[in-house]
This record gives sequence, structure tokens and C-alpha cells, in this order.
Amino acid sequence: MLILPKNRYHILLDSVLKIPFNMLMARSVIADHTDGVIYVDSPEHPQSFYIIHSYGMSFLCGNSHNLDFNNDLLDYFIHRSFPRKKAEWLQAFPRDWDDFMNPLIEQGIALPSRRLNFRFDIDKFYEIYKQMATTSFSGEVIPTPTEMLFEIDGTVVPKDYWKNPEQFSSMAKAFTVMVNGKPASTAFTSARHDDKLEIGIETKAEHHGKGLGYIACAKLIEYCLEHQLEPVWSCRLDNIGSVKLSQKLGFVETLNMPYYHIPLSKTRN
Repeated sequence: MLILPKNRYHILLDSVLKIPFNMLMARSVIADHTDGVIYVDSPEHPQSFYIIHSYGMSFLCGNSHNLDFNNDLLDYFIHRSFPRKKAEWLQAFPRDWDDFMNPLIEQGIALPSRRLNFRFDIDKFYEIYKQMATTSFSGEVIPTPTEMLFEIDGTVVPKDYWKNPEQFSSMAKAFTVMVNGKPASTAFTSARHDDKLEIGIETKAEHHGKGLGYIACAKLIEYCLEHQLEPVWSCRLDNIGSVKLSQKLGFVETLNMPYYHIPLSKTRN
């Protein structure tokens, strides 16, 4: 398992584009929108590859029967030859990678989960949006100032998806709900490629349950529609808040697939 040089990232794009689920985060690594690393079996003609986004999202793709690559990958997961910096959430394609992952679940190295993909239904969005438009709240929605972007703390924030504020400002968009002069909820572009814009959302804990995430996301979706961009949403099945918010925003589930959590510290049953 070898590190692919950044000037070779582009050779994986065609393969990534053929994968039938949301791979925008992987494309952000390939496009150098974010820091990340790509491991391959061969830098010249990769058949197996592992793309790791700086946020901790990872993508295991290609030939699942490459013994040397798989052995190195196992070393990586259990922190032998390839030390990891953070826990990861892994998606795999094709599905025969599940045969490699299942024994790791049995050993406690990987924890099973499910990930959902959605499609955006514009009619459903506007149906709910018209109802929500009559709801008042004590705050205002503003385009997120560049100087605020990378100061936002939380679990899902722009600094984990983009290299710097200037890069974000040139390619992406964010809106923040301000309450009492302070940011309460921010919806932002977590990835943008071609005509697709993936949405990230972070709401301060003290403002959970107030509908502010919906307001911020709806504003970003309006921006998408005004600029002929397709809003994209994905999340874990057990992230109930994100699933419910996606439905309010007009997203319809299209795919429920295996998802693997690789903790930073190996645990065995």
C-alpha cells in the first residue's frame, strides 16, 4: 500500500465517477480542496485505492482481492505500519469489500453502521418551505463572513472540509443564523463539484431543537436553486436529527448502504 503523489490524484477521477453513490468528499481530496491522503497498490496503474478525507471520511474502492494491499490495509487499521491521526467513517465499493470488512467487525476493529444517500425533490422542498416561511424566529440569516468561517467550532465545520477561507470563498457558500449577535447555526458547502453542492450543517448545542438548522439550510438550498446547483445530502442512518432535517428540506432517501466506523483505538471483542 503506497501513498499516491498529489500530482497523480487525477488518475483516479474516472474510476471515482463510476461509483454509484455520493463520492463528492473523495473528489474534494482528488481536486486538492482539502487535505487528505490516497493509498494505492500501484502509483502508475492503481487497481485498489483508499481515499481519506481530512474530516475522517474514507473510501475503499477497486479490486478487493489484492492480497498485499489488503494486508497493508489491515496494518493501517490496527496502527502498525501506517499510523492514523483520527477515527474514520468508511464507505466501500464494490460490495465484495464487505467480505474483507466483516471479519474486522467480528474482531472489533470496525464497527458496523449504515449510510443514507438522498435525492432532492424541489416540489417537496417548496411545499414545506411555504409552511415554514410563516414561522417567526428571533434572529437573522446572513451570508457567513469569510473571517467567521474558520472560527466556527463544532463537529461539522468548514475548516474540516476546506484548506482556507479564501479557497472556500472562491468556490463555496455558507449562511449563518445569528441570534443575539452570535452565530447559532451555519449551513455551508462541504463539497462542490460540477453542478452538485453538498450541504454541511452545524448548530450550537444551546440552539438545538429550535429549527435554526432548517432555516440556515433552506437559505443555502435557495442559493443552489438560484445558481442551477443540485443540493446534496448524505448522513448516517442513526443520525436521527440529520435524517429528519433532510426530510423537512425535501430530500428523499435513495440508498441505504453499509458504513464502517474505524475507531482510532483498536478494540477487540
